[in-house]
Amino acid sequence: CAVCLGRHAHQTVECSATQTWDKQFETFAERIRKGLWTKDGKQICTGWQRDEGCTTPKHDARHICSGCRAATHGAQKCPRAQK
Repeated sequence: CAVCLGRHAHQTVECSATQTWDKQFETFAERIRKGLWTKDGKQICTGWQRDEGCTTPKHDARHICSGCRAATHGAQKCPRAQK
């Protein structure tokens, strides 16, 4: 899940968690109308969160991890994500 970084069964597109799956960190992103946004209102690229990353070369959504804000990986490769 790009919000809580958990791999447990839940509606990830509607996740409203305020903490990561292990309750170690506050969530950085939130779902708004199925989109992924930072809590301060900036859109995050959902494609970037997948293992394969984003294939869209130009758009306004940010290529940052929805779990920890890093620009080097997405949620699926985040060290905070449930293994």
